[in-house]
Amino acid sequence: MGYKHIVPKGPRTAAGKQELRKVFMDCDIDDNRILTKEEIKKAFDRFGSFFPGFRAWRALQHVDKNKDGCVSVEELDDLIEYAYKRGYINVS
Repeated sequence: MGYKHIVPKGPRTAAGKQELRKVFMDCDIDDNRILTKEEIKKAFDRFGSFFPGFRAWRALQHVDKNKDGCVSVEELDDLIEYAYKRGYINVS
């Protein structure tokens, strides 16, 4: 299963966002439904980001509303939207 950085189009919107959600949740190593920077970095690495650490840091800057350094379930949709708008989708 491969991941590519491409610009999403058309009706794939819902499917693409569901795929992103699955990858992010698969990277929740301790299964606590809170994504740390390292877990987010792992997801962006799976998406094929050239600089997953930077992308994880930028994502946290955009979506971590309570500034705790993690992405909670309440912030997850914002993280998915952030990744989706930057063209990260799962291409099976």
